[in-house]
Amino acid sequence: MSRRARVAGLVAAALALAAPGAGPPADTGARTGDARAPAEAPPPAVLDALLPDGRRTEALAALAASQERAAGEDFRIVELGRDAASSHHLVWIRDREQPHRHDRHALVVVILRGWGGMRLGAEERPVGEGSVLYVPPGTPHAFRNAAGDVAVAYAVYLPPFDARDRIATE
Repeated sequence: MSRRARVAGLVAAALALAAPGAGPPADTGARTGDARAPAEAPPPAVLDALLPDGRRTEALAALAASQERAAGEDFRIVELGRDAASSHHLVWIRDREQPHRHDRHALVVVILRGWGGMRLGAEERPVGEGSVLYVPPGTPHAFRNAAGDVAVAYAVYLPPFDARDRIATE
């Protein structure tokens, strides 16, 4: 297995665990004969990334709401950080992306807010908040927003994104 495939697999697994509702149920302390008070509420789902400029820990809901968009702005991507192996981005989509591919980059996407359809290759499937998507290099893909508000995703490119590697497919 290549280093890129191992890294992509690890990133996908870690992000899946951070997805809303993922992980074991909270311990409420409610056991037969147990007089303990209920456990504190579980923490929110977070991004926890150790990047060259420091550790970034932020609730996913706050991250999704963190950037202002201009009225009528249909697509926006903001880089959060990068290292030698990957780059991390927030993506806002009001309507849909133009189908495209990245020949030199693998992509892991976590839907933070919204829902719709994700085309991977020739097929579109429904996705929603907490969905984790893996897009291998060279795979045509595009998100179609079906929610009533702007959809927000966290995207990780492996290796770090190079804007020249976005090729329209239609």
